[in-house]
Amino acid sequence: MAASVSLVKEDHKFKQAQKIRNPKNRLKKILDACKNKSKCEGGDEIETQALDSDEPVKKSRGGCGAQQPKLTIEGMKMIAEYKIQRKKNDDPEQLPEPVERKQQLSAERVLNVLKRISDEDCILLGLNPKYARPDWMILQVLPIPPPPVRPSVMMDTSSRKDEVLVNDRLKLSMWLWDDLTHQLAMIIRHNENLRRQERNGAPAHIISEFAQLLQFHVATYFDNELPGQPRATQRSGRPIKSICSRLKAKEGRIRGNLMGKRVDFSARTVITPDPTINIDELGVPWSIALNLTYPETVTPYNIERLKELVEYGPHPPPGKTGAKYIIREDGQRLDLRYLKKVERHLNDGDFVLFNRQPSLHKMSIMGHRIKIMPYSTFRLNLSVTSPYNADFDGDEMNMHVPQSFETRAEVLELMMVPKCIVSPQSNRPVMGIVQDTLLGCRKITKRDTFIEKDVFMNILMWWEDFDGKIPAPAILKPRPLWTGKQVFNLIIPKQINLLRTSAWHSESETGFITPGDTQVRIEKGELLAGTLCKKTLGTSTGSLIHVIWEEVGPDAARKFLGHTQWLVNYWLLQNGFSIGIGDTIADAATMEKINETISKAKNEVKELIRAAQERQLEAEPGRTMMESFENRVNQVLNKARDDAGSSAQKSLSESNNLKAMVTAGSKGSFINISQMTACVGQQNVEGKRIPYGFIDRTLPHFTKDDYGPESRGFVENSYLRGLTPQEFFFHAMGGREGLIDTAVKTSETGYIQRRLVKAMEDIMVKYDGTVRNSLGDVIQFLYGEDGMDAVWIETQKLDSLKMKKGSETIREFRNVFDAEVQKLEADRFQLGTEIATTGDNSWPMPVNLKRLIWNAQKTFKVDLRRPSDMHPMEIVEAVDKLQERLKVVPGDDLISMEAQKNATLFFNILLRSTFASKRVLKEYRLTREAFEWVIGEIESRFLQSLVAPGEMIGCVAAQSIGEPATQMTLNTFHYAGVSAKNVTLGVPRLREIINVAKKIKTPSLSVYLKPDVSKTKERAKNVQCALEYTTLRSVTQATEVWYDPDPMSTIIEEDVDFVKSYYEMPDEEVAPEKFLPGYSV
Repeated sequence: MAASVSLVKEDHKFKQAQKIRNPKNRLKKILDACKNKSKCEGGDEIETQALDSDEPVKKSRGGCGAQQPKLTIEGMKMIAEYKIQRKKNDDPEQLPEPVERKQQLSAERVLNVLKRISDEDCILLGLNPKYARPDWMILQVLPIPPPPVRPSVMMDTSSRKDEVLVNDRLKLSMWLWDDLTHQLAMIIRHNENLRRQERNGAPAHIISEFAQLLQFHVATYFDNELPGQPRATQRSGRPIKSICSRLKAKEGRIRGNLMGKRVDFSARTVITPDPTINIDELGVPWSIALNLTYPETVTPYNIERLKELVEYGPHPPPGKTGAKYIIREDGQRLDLRYLKKVERHLNDGDFVLFNRQPSLHKMSIMGHRIKIMPYSTFRLNLSVTSPYNADFDGDEMNMHVPQSFETRAEVLELMMVPKCIVSPQSNRPVMGIVQDTLLGCRKITKRDTFIEKDVFMNILMWWEDFDGKIPAPAILKPRPLWTGKQVFNLIIPKQINLLRTSAWHSESETGFITPGDTQVRIEKGELLAGTLCKKTLGTSTGSLIHVIWEEVGPDAARKFLGHTQWLVNYWLLQNGFSIGIGDTIADAATMEKINETISKAKNEVKELIRAAQERQLEAEPGRTMMESFENRVNQVLNKARDDAGSSAQKSLSESNNLKAMVTAGSKGSFINISQMTACVGQQNVEGKRIPYGFIDRTLPHFTKDDYGPESRGFVENSYLRGLTPQEFFFHAMGGREGLIDTAVKTSETGYIQRRLVKAMEDIMVKYDGTVRNSLGDVIQFLYGEDGMDAVWIETQKLDSLKMKKGSETIREFRNVFDAEVQKLEADRFQLGTEIATTGDNSWPMPVNLKRLIWNAQKTFKVDLRRPSDMHPMEIVEAVDKLQERLKVVPGDDLISMEAQKNATLFFNILLRSTFASKRVLKEYRLTREAFEWVIGEIESRFLQSLVAPGEMIGCVAAQSIGEPATQMTLNTFHYAGVSAKNVTLGVPRLREIINVAKKIKTPSLSVYLKPDVSKTKERAKNVQCALEYTTLRSVTQATEVWYDPDPMSTIIEEDVDFVKSYYEMPDEEVAPEKFLPGYSV
């Protein structure tokens, strides 16, 4: 067997492989090249050359011409199979000397082959002969791990009286061996047996049997889960735990004990809500607080306090905490002055980490301040549940107590709940006002809500910053009354300005104050108009919480969330709110309308069925007639449900409690109202109507081949009226699919998330602003190409993009400065052609300029009726200077300057178009003072928006994909009635993208038509027909078989001409007698 690399150096595959630097990939490539070689090449050619010509023999390093066997591995046997060589003249005499075609390769034989591989060839194969020669891969000695790796346990002898009888030999058997020890003993035993057999000169086949057995035990010692091998078992029949299974998989050494492990100083219990604590607080049971400790170093400042705690000891009096241990430096003096640390119990205000699994994003672990409370559950504020994705139906959560100053500092500065309010995932808050507080906010800010004196006084008592001054009531006579909006004036920070609309705002209502009170106006922290709902108080971009967090800071946002809950909850408690069956009942007229809608839809479906049976239905492009029929039916029935639902919703009065919750955004949606009141609608399984489970029908209750709505799972009753047994069954089918879907997708997305994190966990922003992995490879020269932290980014409008060039807008600028106008036009051109090619003019950018301008107008009391005191020249110069000061990449070399230009290009375009001199003077009317403040603020905010070095952006990126993936439904069939959209969506599609799948389930192609064919539908259809994949089946109407005896003519009149013309010009000489009397198709 040839041991040199059996490849001619001239082979092109080999040459390619040689070029590969990475040894692992080189080995792969060489293996690919060698796979199909069946003999050691080069031998024959050299000889023939020498015989035929007088030329000097070219000694290309050829092989020896030896046959290369095909290797197969069966279990633990390696079998080499040789092809029989046939010489050119197939003479049986010339068969080569009889070699066994199948030979078993023993370990010795393989070792000999591997030993003969030279060092140069090793390097070629990607192995370093200094560290890993191939022949070392075969064990000749077995290293034995020391006892700590395989500790034995002492079995407890249950009865003490037998002690005397137990002699030494039995005592030994009380030790329970570890599995590895057990297996090693087996190896030694079988090795001895083999040695004995060899010594006694046993026949070869017996020795090979024994060797095989030894081989088996050595193999199962390393890995007891070999495919196609029986498991090595203990006497009890339990498989032995091998070295391999100790290390691998989730519970193995690596993932189970090194990458993640169980820890001390942690607690876990059920969580319950408490709206009276702050969002960054955490109610901790006394039982936990008196069990966990924090090591506090003794200093002259805290010695008195710690003395008291030490006196209380581990079991302090009720309502007090004590200390568990004293850690001394030398273990001699017990005087407190010389002590190092005191392990004291947890106190109010200690920082802890709080976590809920699965930890899908960084907001799944946040820092809280503890507040010790009675009873046995963790208490947390309602607003914090959304980032943890927690509810109170029995969820448990984990608390960890940091044990050092550094950890506490990190928790306080980086992980506290207020710091996590705005998430880098989608640059918006992850916490907002939820549940009954949100509902209360919607009700308290309505125009006709007035608060009596006694209630208002009590509300003030909930306000932490109450200084004894009571705001003036909105109504003085006949008795003082305060509006609900005044409650918010107390708690919105004074520097906040905000303009938003309510969720139910209609575009037709414009102006400062709208008839429906849907325009929310907050100026200088005063709620002037508008109803607060989920849009303003929720987790959307630019909501009130977002603005407070960005403008005033995390602490202000925390206070706002707390105060809103306390004040509004107290008011709602006094005001009262409940919901009953009555809220789901529509009036008689509406019910009539709903019934009419549904019966009309059923008639439409009847018409469709009739059309389909008569084959009158026009098939949609790319579908069969039945598919288009199903599609149309689904459209009709879904539209009926939606129409019935909207008429039900319209009939609900303003005082309806269900409607109040839906408009506030606290719970419920349109579909809930329509299903409860009007009609539950069509039940789907796998995106189609309920399939036939019996022969040609869904249930035995229906006639066969019934395509009607009722038979295929249309539920026409509402939940209020109740479902019939058939409807109930179909509804259960639809619901079951949802449950299974959820269970399946949890594991799928969990695995996707794990792979994403493992791929990117080491990627971080370094101190030079570049993004690198742990090897120091540069991934990006600037994070996101602009070096901005996603937390500080907001969507802003580029006003110049949508302007008409010919109109006066840009011409008006002209008389200010030509250079400025040219720059603006160049910007606009670059935006349209290179940057925002989609024509979308809203883009995420740092520093919300519009809000800064508005804040400046309010702070400096800018009068919009008066002209500004600035010269346009100043403005242009100031903006130019500002652009030079906005540094992302410092440095004067060409590369740094280019990177700096690319990083700030987009923002500078926004800056120039927002602060064009004409706009500042005419639109914003900023005074010099206000303008200078804005410019200074832009610079400081821009520098604040830069990403901090050390940010682990790889994890952030992985979590920002993985966390929404868990919210996705597995198979999204919600493209009701869109024919072209039969595409893979949801988790399966995400899996294809992340795996970079070669064969995707639904490959699609967008064909962009040329202008001349894209004008009319007919022309586009022609192009489609020309492109479409067509088989004979799609163009044949029907096929028939006829008996047609005479080959010279035919009885099918359509073919007569064809047959005639064929015989007029016979193409080759074929005797007509040879024709069989045939069948025509």
